[in-house]
Amino acid sequence: MSTRLLIGIAAIAGVSVCGLMSALVNSKMVDQVNGRLPKDVQFSPLGWYLSKTLRLHREYRRLFPDGHLLLQVRLLIALMFGSLMVCAWALGFFGR
Repeated sequence: MSTRLLIGIAAIAGVSVCGLMSALVNSKMVDQVNGRLPKDVQFSPLGWYLSKTLRLHREYRRLFPDGHLLLQVRLLIALMFGSLMVCAWALGFFGR
């Protein structure tokens, strides 16, 4: 096996792990925010899309100004996309 292939496999594993961890941290964020919001405006755990996610992040920042979960989610997403770029490089998407 070539070194690039091994790096690509490790990068795919990194994408998977970071994606799963960011989903778990996001779920924890939903639980914390829902604990402080009235019942009629709480977030449903199903059906996520961009505007709902951005609303969750705004509410988290408003309710927990010193909270660290938003930073964790952003860091994990950045690491996930970085791993994706490494994987694309390893598979030869950027040429030689």
